[in-house]
Amino acid sequence: MNSKRILVPVDLLRGSARALVFVQNMAMETPLCVTLLHVVDLNIAPAQQTVYDQLCAEGEAALRKLARLFFGADQAVRVTVRVGKPAAEIVAEARAASADMIVLCGPKSAKGLRLFRRGTTQEVVHSAPCPTVVLPHPGKGAPQSLAPQYRPVSEEVCAFADVGQRAAAA
Repeated sequence: MNSKRILVPVDLLRGSARALVFVQNMAMETPLCVTLLHVVDLNIAPAQQTVYDQLCAEGEAALRKLARLFFGADQAVRVTVRVGKPAAEIVAEARAASADMIVLCGPKSAKGLRLFRRGTTQEVVHSAPCPTVVLPHPGKGAPQSLAPQYRPVSEEVCAFADVGQRAAAA
């Protein structure tokens, strides 16, 4: 049976726990090849290469911890760190990895902010070479559970507020 290739962009600062739990639940039903992607985007003037190298190494270490925490050793999980604009790098990785699906968390609702520029999520949905699942940001009025809970999420997963803390503690 062929494994489905799922790309999960992970924002280590804002948290992507919903996407990781969603894909974790999918993995219980069907074989998956999961790629966790973190994009280093300094959004400032060009920095020295050592800054990018250090951020990439830290991002890769955090993704490896998340892979172990959410998927254990049983699941085929690949970690990738890219440098560039997040939307363009997510789409490029989806193409390079021949992803069957992208699963990501949507932006926090910001009234008025999205009127002036297109956000990363919108760019990915518009340009993605495969279906894209956008999970709502866990804010006011968002449902507590987006995917069926076939097994309880481990206490270790629930113990931390966001993905970055979870990665640092694993």
